[in-house]
Amino acid sequence: MAQHANQPQNHPLVSIIVPAFNAQEYLAETIDSVLAQTYRPLEIIVIDDGSTDETVKIARAYGDPVVVIEQENRGPAGARNTGFAAARGAIIALLDADDQWMPSRLARCVGVLQSDPQIGFVTTDAFLIEEGQRTGKRYYGGYQRYPFPDRANQLEEIAKRNFVFVSAVFDRRLLDLVGGRLDERLWGTEDYDLWTRFVLAGAAAELIPEPLAWYRIRSDSVSRARERQWKAHLTVLEQHLPTLWLLGARGRPQDAYDIGISLLRSGERRMATWFLFHALTDPGANIFQRARFLLRGGTALVAGQNRDAKAEAVK
Repeated sequence: MAQHANQPQNHPLVSIIVPAFNAQEYLAETIDSVLAQTYRPLEIIVIDDGSTDETVKIARAYGDPVVVIEQENRGPAGARNTGFAAARGAIIALLDADDQWMPSRLARCVGVLQSDPQIGFVTTDAFLIEEGQRTGKRYYGGYQRYPFPDRANQLEEIAKRNFVFVSAVFDRRLLDLVGGRLDERLWGTEDYDLWTRFVLAGAAAELIPEPLAWYRIRSDSVSRARERQWKAHLTVLEQHLPTLWLLGARGRPQDAYDIGISLLRSGERRMATWFLFHALTDPGANIFQRARFLLRGGTALVAGQNRDAKAEAVK
């Protein structure tokens, strides 16, 4: 699927995007794992996102194999967007600065990506590193409790949760097709938003079930900041659920309800009503959920109407 004008179809240039913020403890191992890949050609782009430690010094010590770009802190999405703009490859690969790849990972992912034109992005399972200790635990079936869906169910699944391990490999043309950038307003779920856009564009995700990476779990990691990440998760769904509903995906009634209540609080009663209606009528909602949605959602709607009436009276 991916091809560059001056490269053979079976070996296009791959750009590995590595956002790094105060990553001096892990970055060398991460870069070494990329340099050990059996696949060529590749380019490594490290985006220093306003680090105050030795991150830049470590990255620059590698010389030509690593392109280093420095910028003020914009978060992982902003760093990856800078990497996208600098990338020359027909294929893009994402890698966090504290994770690592097995030597065959990139070759395996590119092979799968090229095997079927419907496949737009590929990832693999990964072993977990927990607080510095390598474990035999896996990302899928462990950290990610839900199985990777087959193609027929990916639209339905993306309406509920992010099922794609962040260290994904995808066609540059697919990225350009959906806007070419990550949403920098999101925090910790910018990848979920991008995968949703990929699926809505008709691309299928593929999982290589072997654990071909190491995924680090840290107490200070983005994935541990649950409340903030959950709000960002709902922000992604607020944007995409209406389209997903039109395409037949249902999502989760609790998510629709939570988004509806949030919209009511911000005064967007029309859209709030639409989300609350879906929460109430979703076949997946049980009788207790529907009773709660009806009672609390109805109360919130009435309260919103009263506030609007008072505001009009003041005018």
